[in-house]
Amino acid sequence: MINLDLKNTTISSKKLLKQQGKVNQIHEQLINKKGLGAEMTDWIDLAKNPDQKLLKDIELTVAKLRKDGIDTLLTIGIGGSFLGAHSGIDFVSGKLRSQDKVIFAGINMSATHYVQIEEKLKNRKWAICVISKSGTTLEPALSFRYFKTLLEKKYQKDASKYIIAITDEKKGALKAAADKEKYKTFVVPNGIGGRFSGITPVGLFPLAFAGVNIKELMTGATLATKDFLSSPSLKTNLAYQYATTRYLLNKKNRYVTEIFTTYNYDLETLAEWWKQLFGESEGKNGKSLMPMSVVYSRDLHSLGQTIQEGYKNFFETTLWIKNNQDDIKFVKNNDNLDGLNYLTNLSLNQINEKAFIGIVKAHTVTGNNPNIVIELENNSAKALGYLWLFFFIAVSMSAYLLGINPFNQPGVEIYKKHMFNLLENK
Repeated sequence: MINLDLKNTTISSKKLLKQQGKVNQIHEQLINKKGLGAEMTDWIDLAKNPDQKLLKDIELTVAKLRKDGIDTLLTIGIGGSFLGAHSGIDFVSGKLRSQDKVIFAGINMSATHYVQIEEKLKNRKWAICVISKSGTTLEPALSFRYFKTLLEKKYQKDASKYIIAITDEKKGALKAAADKEKYKTFVVPNGIGGRFSGITPVGLFPLAFAGVNIKELMTGATLATKDFLSSPSLKTNLAYQYATTRYLLNKKNRYVTEIFTTYNYDLETLAEWWKQLFGESEGKNGKSLMPMSVVYSRDLHSLGQTIQEGYKNFFETTLWIKNNQDDIKFVKNNDNLDGLNYLTNLSLNQINEKAFIGIVKAHTVTGNNPNIVIELENNSAKALGYLWLFFFIAVSMSAYLLGINPFNQPGVEIYKKHMFNLLENK
């Protein structure tokens, strides 16, 4: 379902294949769970063998909410507890179509955001999906306390029927609350970190509520494990090709930033998810690329000048969707005051594709910026699962090439220490 074009990079096949020995060793560590952080690689097993009973339970729970007239799901979580679901919903359903079905909270401490969410929920039948392994992470914990009070005012003694908790199986504040109040619960698996949790109930429940076919998504994930974990050959393994190319661009060619480029506004949140995946997995010990993102053609009118002619310390990775589910055609206009009749009978996707081809040429040939192009077949649920696993496997290989643990995030805890010290000494 993926094609990888490396011709617009400075990394030749010969240079790539020189890394085969390292890649072979890392591949064995990954599949045999012998590398750093191996205890957090259960996403591999889950993708290979999806839990069909769990998928059915999620679908039945969503159906029950729908039967009760619930039209909006307030999903509370931060980091991987919202980016996977948010990016997946936008990817498959479209940003504007999905924004009123699933609303995301717990991602900041902005009073303005809280008030706007409350206004949106006022005339709706809504439920809460709260996602937290511990139940004490400040942003979602504050959000859950506030919106749970509103839900209890709305539904009174029936409120607990409309709270779904996705949390630890045995311990934590949210688990204790769920047991006490008898919330419907799903488990956050111990061996899967937040940024890899889109294929767990963390991502799958909100996705299912939004109408995404989660069984198809997991079919795509399973297919990707077969394609990218069966053989480490850099001649055929596209996930390892991508990981090794970006590693060489960083370590050998001294590029310090990777710009993730998309051509569809619906992929903006996917780019945010990608930034978390690579930023948290690689950004340790003074190593890694700085992950950034742009949406074209919008950002050509802001950052385009710098990308074309600015300081050359970056390369681009472009995600192109070959066949979008939506398209429109332009028809002839008799007045032609805008001079666009030459585009008659072309579809908007065709026009966007010409822009994509032209921009890659401008940035690589004239701008001298390397550009990795990842072409995905379509924006289906199956393609989403496939793409997620492509990146999961690629970032694992890439981080191991740097000699670091892809699955921890020690730096994330430092801000919390300082913040809580200030709050406790207010």
